[in-house]
Amino acid sequence: METFGSYLKELRLLKGYGLRAFAEKIGMYPSNLSDIERGKKSPPRDAEKLAFIAVVLGIDRNSDEWVKLHDLSVRDVPGRLAPDVSKYVSESKMVPLLLRTTAEKKLTKEELLKLIETIKKKF
Repeated sequence: METFGSYLKELRLLKGYGLRAFAEKIGMYPSNLSDIERGKKSPPRDAEKLAFIAVVLGIDRNSDEWVKLHDLSVRDVPGRLAPDVSKYVSESKMVPLLLRTTAEKKLTKEELLKLIETIKKKF
């Protein structure tokens, strides 16, 4: 199973960063970065830190890589949302209603994907 740390390491290596150079670039101790990549420490919780890491890696906001990095940062933490999603949920009173509605209707994965595509096409 892919983790935040393994994905971060993959992205870091693809961009040609060594561990120490990348840690310095993002303002982190190399030992802490190594621990995160090996799953010994949790991913950063701060939305700005995650966004900064993505920017340093050259990841465009809302790209598949951006979404995956943020989603993996919270996957193993029950009740925790990705920082970018959490901010939107707290600012919009309609998002909980949308989530409750989809939960009540017990939409399948296919139905949820269809809903997502409809939203992307219309907006």
